[in-house]
Amino acid sequence: MAESLAGAPAPKISDKMRGKQIPHIGVLSREELDEVISLGEWFRDNRYDPTYMDLLRGRVQCLLFVYESTRTRLGFSTAMAQLGGSNVYMAAKDTQMGRGESIVDTARAIDQYIDVFAGRLWKHEDIELACENMHVPVLNACTPLDHSTHVIGELMAIKQAKGKLEGLNLVYTGMARGILHTFIRVCPVLGINLVLAIPESYAETVNEEVLAEGKAKAEKANTRLEICTNLKKAMEGIDFVQASTLMRSMLAGEQSPEEKRVEIPEWTVTDEVLDCAKSDVVYSHSGPAHRGICATNEVMDGQRSIIQQEANNAIYSKKALLALTVR
Repeated sequence: MAESLAGAPAPKISDKMRGKQIPHIGVLSREELDEVISLGEWFRDNRYDPTYMDLLRGRVQCLLFVYESTRTRLGFSTAMAQLGGSNVYMAAKDTQMGRGESIVDTARAIDQYIDVFAGRLWKHEDIELACENMHVPVLNACTPLDHSTHVIGELMAIKQAKGKLEGLNLVYTGMARGILHTFIRVCPVLGINLVLAIPESYAETVNEEVLAEGKAKAEKANTRLEICTNLKKAMEGIDFVQASTLMRSMLAGEQSPEEKRVEIPEWTVTDEVLDCAKSDVVYSHSGPAHRGICATNEVMDGQRSIIQQEANNAIYSKKALLALTVR
């Protein structure tokens, strides 16, 4: 377990990332990732330290979401408020996007009003278009190919539980969507061995370009990156199990063709499944977690679960990114 930073002096916040747009985690260097994680850890352990409570006073964050959110929306809003800024939340269906306005024209308009933009969008191309048409920092609040702000919080939770990241053996299980693709890009950079434990139908939908990028990084870093379509087999020698929603339709209401081929009991994490990993394995879930589908009550509420700690870290990953990028 990592040592607490409670009471440690406030770190100096560098200006290296001011104005940076982050459509996906692959644009962050190892140095930048380390800075975000370190600052997030300090914010987490010093929640009421007043040093940076007014850092973003007068700054406005816009959250544009195409479907509902609990943790991501509240995490962004809380993080901005703790830095002294304010938030405007817009459900896309309640904007002119809901009547057919393009993301390009929407982004150009929003850009005039705000200081930072966080978008949860149906297509990854839309977050790229937002970057091209905005001058403010752009953060990805979930697209099919990235959920970087949340994954950084997950990495913080893993480090908090295990005391390190480099050299760990990590299993990801769940949808082949944003979180999975983010882990593919970032784990080799941080020296983490990654096994993607996903149904065969999901394995067929993993983005080939992102997977090729991850494998190239893994080869360079001498880390493991592989896909395994057998959950128990994937657990062999694993230190940490990071799960996300198994069934896309339960998260965003859209049922994908590959979801229909998933045999849910084969992919529900149980104590028996965790027993196939190392004796000190830890489990977490990014949420929303559907009990009896993603995992059993015994796993989610058990001694090996750190779901609540992960939710907390997700606030401070966003807080660190806002503090580092907003002008």
